[in-house]
Amino acid sequence: MSDDGFRWVVLSGCWLLYFVFGLSVTSLAPLVPEITAELDLSRADMGLVLGAWQFVYIFLAIPVGFALQRLGAGRMLILAAVIIAVSGIGRSLADSHWSLLAAVAVFGLGGPVVSAGVPQTVSKWFTGNQRGLAMGIYITAPAIAGIVTYSLTQGTLLPMLGDWRAVLQLWAFCSVAAGVIWLLIWLAGRRIAERRAMQNEAPNGYRLADAASLFSHRNTWLLLAVGMGVFTIDHGLRNWLPEILRAGGLTAAQAGYLASIAVVFGVIGALVFPALAVAKRRRTVLISLFVMSAMGCIALQGWSYPLLVSGLVLVGAASGAMMTISILTLIEQDYVGPERAGIAGGIFFSFAEVGGVMGPVMFGLLYDHTGGFDASLYVLAAIALLLCVLVQAIRPARSG
Repeated sequence: MSDDGFRWVVLSGCWLLYFVFGLSVTSLAPLVPEITAELDLSRADMGLVLGAWQFVYIFLAIPVGFALQRLGAGRMLILAAVIIAVSGIGRSLADSHWSLLAAVAVFGLGGPVVSAGVPQTVSKWFTGNQRGLAMGIYITAPAIAGIVTYSLTQGTLLPMLGDWRAVLQLWAFCSVAAGVIWLLIWLAGRRIAERRAMQNEAPNGYRLADAASLFSHRNTWLLLAVGMGVFTIDHGLRNWLPEILRAGGLTAAQAGYLASIAVVFGVIGALVFPALAVAKRRRTVLISLFVMSAMGCIALQGWSYPLLVSGLVLVGAASGAMMTISILTLIEQDYVGPERAGIAGGIFFSFAEVGGVMGPVMFGLLYDHTGGFDASLYVLAAIALLLCVLVQAIRPARSG
């Protein structure tokens, strides 16, 4: 198979890895009622659990970026699939708040490998406009995983499998299967052309100073701040959306199906907006997404059913593309380039996951203090509007 043909096989493997990543990220949200009841957890306790892997992620993302540069993404993505499976099994065996928190935290060991390793791999196999298309394709994977978990957990899988532990074991098995498939793709890819061979992704002579130099650029700091805000919004909503809908009077199954609306439009947004966000339009596209996110958070207050659905559409379509375009903007800076894509991705996600922790934890804490989710939604709307200001200060992608 030619290089051009095989790169789509590589992309399909990346998609599968991001899919099981998404299963692990979203698997707990539809099960919050069952888990909190059986383990006797408060909403604040559950917020800490939902933010545990992001906390680990903060400290490992940059070291993982270096490891990706040195070892290559191929073999490390295999390890990531194993870690995700171990986390899933550990969650299914948890019998207390702390054992569940520890099992979720384990996912933070593998998550950075997927979220930084996949963009690095794609940036090696795709160039130009096709790189944006490829990133838009693989980022649909966690969104589709969210559709699966939100729509099937309460209405189908729980009645069929019997309890929440069996559901989590099913997702762990999916991670093992994805890891085996990626192993086969990686072994085949080693034989395709040395220039693109995944075991030789790292440039020779890569130094710590090269990574440190990324922080000397103004755009880096602005994009890291944008990443923190984006992840606060995304992770907060992703982990609590079914519960937000249940608080409005829906059953757990109804909330799961309705939450899928946001994820479906997330897939659409991931395919449409990155393709539109060429360099000359990127700032406009990002601001539009942040405004959509702010409006969606306000609409999720649920004053009427049509307004609630419109809120799901807005936050879904925006969340599907905000992260992709933000990291693409960083990778395409002239001081980054494909040779530093791995470490740049690690730095981006390390800072962004500060917001990934804040989002879920904030929802749990504010719920226990206010008795509802309105305050959290207003905070997210304010953050989205602040991001509009930050993105105005980002210079063109090739400014250096």
